[in-house]
Amino acid sequence: MRLGIVLFAIAACGPGTRDGGGPGSGSGSGSNDAGAGGDGSITGEATFVYAHTASTLYQVDPDTLAISMVGPFVWSNGSDSMTDIAIDKAGQMLGVSASSVYRVDVTNAHATRLSNGLTGLFNGLSFVPAQMLGQTGDDVLVGTRNEDGAVFSIDPMTGHATQIGDMGGGFSSSGDLVAVTNFGTVQTADNGVSADRLVRLAPQTFAATVVGTDIGFGEIWGIAFWKNKIFGFTNAGEFVTIDPTTGVGTLIQSNGPAWWGAAVTTAAPVIF
Repeated sequence: MRLGIVLFAIAACGPGTRDGGGPGSGSGSGSNDAGAGGDGSITGEATFVYAHTASTLYQVDPDTLAISMVGPFVWSNGSDSMTDIAIDKAGQMLGVSASSVYRVDVTNAHATRLSNGLTGLFNGLSFVPAQMLGQTGDDVLVGTRNEDGAVFSIDPMTGHATQIGDMGGGFSSSGDLVAVTNFGTVQTADNGVSADRLVRLAPQTFAATVVGTDIGFGEIWGIAFWKNKIFGFTNAGEFVTIDPTTGVGTLIQSNGPAWWGAAVTTAAPVIF
């Protein structure tokens, strides 16, 4: 989910309640050398996808697939657990916990609370381009949950959630969604099968259409997009890529940390 100039991704997801997910890395640690604005957003050329555990932010090189640690989340108000993250077209990263919305500095994982009245427990999070909602203006923060197929817009400054659609078909969020201009919106979904399914969500209504049969992996709590692949991150520590036309997953790395989410900018590059 990146463009040639603004290249970054983040998303997060997972069931409404999660266990574990502390710090840990399957591939070492490092610093984020992407350009960042004074508010911690991404500026200039940033070639990273982002993924996270409950407590730690990581960056992923979308071309080499190398993973490195940005750092543990530094909470502005006590301690918390990051349920999911999202990045808008301007490079701003937001994240949610069970009750709060945070602005996240991509250079050091500092999480500044914007609101603590989140009206819902969301395991899927992504910014969605306004035009996909039949609107104009800034990207809209959208959340999904594992109790049903309802889709909500979230006001970051108040935490208030408003239902704007429904996946239907008995589907619920198994972990995450991601939206990119010129690609659309996809979600890892569950309708009672053991392995997650990839579904494409229709503009405005968010009605789900299944892609293929199943991904071949379960508990995919974070997804992102880059060029022609979907990146998936599982609670079992697996990093996979998913073919957006067949919905089939391919293992890239195992034995990583318990991933809780991932994401990409809505301006990610799309190449087919």
